[in-house]
Amino acid sequence: MSRSSFGRRIASAALAAAAAVGTLAVAAAPSAALEDDTTAAAPATRMRAFDPAEFADRAAQLPPGLAEAVRRDLGLSPEEYLATAAAARLAGEVVGSLGDTVRSAWLDDQTLHVAVTDRDATIAARTAGAEVQVGDVLADALTAARAQDKLVYADRDAERVVAVGAPVRGAPAGQARLSAQAGDDHRGGSGFSVGDQNADYHCSTAFAGTDADDDPVLLTAGHCTAGPEGPFTGEARSLTPPAPLSAEAVGTWPALIGDRLGAFVPGSAAFGDGQDAALLEVDGDIAPEVAAWSPGAGDESALAVHDAVTAVAGAPVCSAGVASGWTCGHILDAQATVPVSGRAVTGFLFDACVLPGDSGGAVVVGQYALGLNSGSTWTGLSCADGDPAAGGDDLAIGYPMIGADGVEGLYGDDFDLAVRVGRPEVTAPADGAVAGTTPTVTGTADAAEGAVVTVRFDDGPTAEASVGPAGRWSATVGEPLDPGTHGYEATTTFRPSTGGREVTSRATTGEFEVAAVAELGVSWPAAGHVNTDGRLAFEGTGQPGATVRLTVGGEVLASTIVGHDGTWSLRAVPTRPAGRFDAVLTQHLPDGLAGTESGTASGLTASGFAAGDGADGGTDRGASGGEAAVTVAGVGVAPSAPVVSAPLGGIPAADAGTLRGAGLPGAAVAVRVAASGADVAAAPELRAEAGADGSWVVRLDAPLAAGRHVVVATQTLDDLTSEPSAPVTLEVASDDAPSAAEADRAGAGSGSGLPGGVLAAALGIVAAGGAVAAALAWRRRTAP
Repeated sequence: MSRSSFGRRIASAALAAAAAVGTLAVAAAPSAALEDDTTAAAPATRMRAFDPAEFADRAAQLPPGLAEAVRRDLGLSPEEYLATAAAARLAGEVVGSLGDTVRSAWLDDQTLHVAVTDRDATIAARTAGAEVQVGDVLADALTAARAQDKLVYADRDAERVVAVGAPVRGAPAGQARLSAQAGDDHRGGSGFSVGDQNADYHCSTAFAGTDADDDPVLLTAGHCTAGPEGPFTGEARSLTPPAPLSAEAVGTWPALIGDRLGAFVPGSAAFGDGQDAALLEVDGDIAPEVAAWSPGAGDESALAVHDAVTAVAGAPVCSAGVASGWTCGHILDAQATVPVSGRAVTGFLFDACVLPGDSGGAVVVGQYALGLNSGSTWTGLSCADGDPAAGGDDLAIGYPMIGADGVEGLYGDDFDLAVRVGRPEVTAPADGAVAGTTPTVTGTADAAEGAVVTVRFDDGPTAEASVGPAGRWSATVGEPLDPGTHGYEATTTFRPSTGGREVTSRATTGEFEVAAVAELGVSWPAAGHVNTDGRLAFEGTGQPGATVRLTVGGEVLASTIVGHDGTWSLRAVPTRPAGRFDAVLTQHLPDGLAGTESGTASGLTASGFAAGDGADGGTDRGASGGEAAVTVAGVGVAPSAPVVSAPLGGIPAADAGTLRGAGLPGAAVAVRVAASGADVAAAPELRAEAGADGSWVVRLDAPLAAGRHVVVATQTLDDLTSEPSAPVTLEVASDDAPSAAEADRAGAGSGSGLPGGVLAAALGIVAAGGAVAAALAWRRRTAP
């Protein structure tokens, strides 16, 4: 590693004060595919809406702990979170393209709001797809308050400025010689321990990367290199508990300290003067991933990191740390300077729970690195100890990845973010399939939006495509290919937004036949894909001018015409009910091509299909009578959330032993009940089956105790489980207290036990197919 550049960038390596715990940030990084388009009349970057259904496959790959945090803390499904994160990334690009004309900017779901400095700037902002206003009273009030050294942020929903009275602080961490833990791939989000003569301390890591000499390093907080007595002299070791450290583990976590890990890079620590970062040299391999609290702990998988992004107020963010695991929130302010344990740190403010020990942990927006945890006002031993209504005091600050005031400016070439650039998967034409003379090759790649997929054919032609926000790409060959067999090699290439070196994936190879008539290919979705809203959408390739129809159970749901480039897409107009089924796509050739010889491979029919070809893991192909068909097997529509309908509100203890609701007929219903303030997701499941009319009943072993309880339910059909229902709060009175629900019970129906009209309305809600977003939040910021 180059040492001299650290000396030029960092004034001091010895830090004498303990610092704050981590923070979350939201970001949006510029797309490589858009940066070169500077001559177009239309804006190169423009806001648009993202359909959550497009992100279903990526959502299924999220770590379970992150998916649960998204539901609990944001009230979103994983698909909605990734779609909104894509909007946040794009919003950062739009704001950056508008330059100094932007006074302030914030997201409301997927809508970008921009306040510009004068009316002359409104046209450019509106053309870029933003909602525009001239001037910003709240931004002016923020500036005035910060001039008086106040910690404040803008609450756009309440249209007011919130003053934070609690100090931002953190826990100490240390500096020591370390050596790698044998056999591990080092990634962000995991913990490490340091100590001095008096005590042990722990922090978290943010992201993996490499230095100027291509040696592996981990990014953490600068304040994690010293304690109250100065730099630590003891060793730093791995800390990999089987679950996030909780209040119960506070006194026992030193027993979880493992092998030595690595060594802090001399001169890399910076804390104060706006900065908070340090680098850990590690022996062994690194992975471009974040795994909260412990890589590979239990069944917890890791989150692939695709790139870095910039913060936009209102964007959803999630934090990973050894103390609290995955937690989520929103960006409160894209940039603010805050005293963290008495030292100034410039970064973004967010309201996810960040506990002592999360210092240095990762903050992400979707699969993009936003920053690292620097400081927090959280003082409790668990996230449940926070009070979101207490004057807005529960917040954190994150040190950003991008920009002159972040990791990028601090380290330059001495830290290159490790990003996942997965080799492309070709979904159409399938290996050995038949394509037209100017084929379009489609597929997916586990890589950032804007990464470039290059398809090189053995005999010379090359096709390129950019990876989309959900990982899909489509590359059309620009010159006709001769009939016959053509082999190809496909790679993915990407250069991180932080200015690191270009990364190229391993190659994917394959071959297909070229003929006068192309066969039908389905590029998305794959067999077994699960849709969350019932609006089935399919994409693929085929013969230009041919008609493609979608059929389920003999019913034609949609049709389209294959375009000149050989690609097609369609979406079913009626929604499908929950469950699994086979989707059949058929290609119908124009009359002039129906009898055309379509390929040179043996066994092909006149329409270009090998009869009975059942390759591709559940995608079957067949042909007869001039038609070609592809069956995508086991496509699923997840059920909507069930309804918890009784008892409601305040109830006597005598009525607190039975729970009722409505779901899909025959669905398996799982109900969780927990005391208010406890983690509902950790409560044991109580199971029931919905009857023919959709009603379900759960009888408890014993009535609920007096006090407030929260009830949440899910339902499963054909191995597909819904999102959690909206939580229902029950207030159980003591035995001698009057019932607040007696009048409601007087109208109960005789069959289902539900109040009159409630069952029919509940079944109507469930049958509508709209998934009810979970709101199991232990905290959610509301205006006092």
